[in-house]
Amino acid sequence: MSLTHRLREELARSEATAGTLADAEVAACLRYGGVWSRRGGAPPGWVLETPVAALVRRVRSQLARSDEVRTELEVRRPGELAHEARYRLRIEGAGVLEALGLLGPGGEPSDAVPRRREHRGAARAYLRGALMAAGQLSGAGRAPHLEVRAPSEASATDLVGVAEQLGLGRLRATSRGDQWRVVAKSGERIGAILAAVGAHQTFLAYDEGRLRRQLRDDANRAANADRANLSRTVAASSRQVRTIEGLLVRTPLEELPGPLREAALVRLANPDASLSELSRLLETGKATVHRRLARLEFLAAEAEERR
Repeated sequence: MSLTHRLREELARSEATAGTLADAEVAACLRYGGVWSRRGGAPPGWVLETPVAALVRRVRSQLARSDEVRTELEVRRPGELAHEARYRLRIEGAGVLEALGLLGPGGEPSDAVPRRREHRGAARAYLRGALMAAGQLSGAGRAPHLEVRAPSEASATDLVGVAEQLGLGRLRATSRGDQWRVVAKSGERIGAILAAVGAHQTFLAYDEGRLRRQLRDDANRAANADRANLSRTVAASSRQVRTIEGLLVRTPLEELPGPLREAALVRLANPDASLSELSRLLETGKATVHRRLARLEFLAAEAEERR
């Protein structure tokens, strides 16, 4: 099961809300996960389509509190073109849809930003509804990414404001063509959002995957750094060996100062050794060994110029 489906399923199966909290949750579910619909001579309605059966049951039961609402459910079974069942819930009841901020007085869809949730509980329910119907969460092994599809710029901006109201930081509203999204790409912020809406099991699964990915990335970076350091060490030691061999062709070993002579002999005898290993063999510091080898390279360059 993907993290996206797990998130929606867990929220849809969480303890049911009531009153203004249920209204805020349903309003968000329908606004971010549904579309306005008019067919034939039927009254205007709203259609919610989702692969999560628990979400349909939750929305349907919360709307059932009103006698003015009529719902119609259609199930599309998996087939050659669909790998999972899809549930299509049509909702009719202009008065209720208008009260939820989805329809205007004339029965047309309303793009007006709903009235700000009066308290944090309603704001949290609204965010939960948006994630339940339209949230998408990246799986383990991928960069942290949580997004909610939004039907308009106004609804995207409104959801950003809800997150700020809950102290979850500023999310980012972006658009591609006429499609708006509200996005969070910080692992810590995504974790805070999941915890705030009560998706605790999804949070644990997400955080486990995020930690595993971070450990793997850290191990890869360390391995790459080790390979880079090894490559630099091999290149430097090969250059030093060639330089010392060239120097000794023109300058007898006995003419070199004692410390340089020792450094030259140890390097020639240990062409693959690192500075640390050479310093242990010469019983002196790495900086001292580095200076002696650099001096040998300088003398080799001078001898080459005198040819």
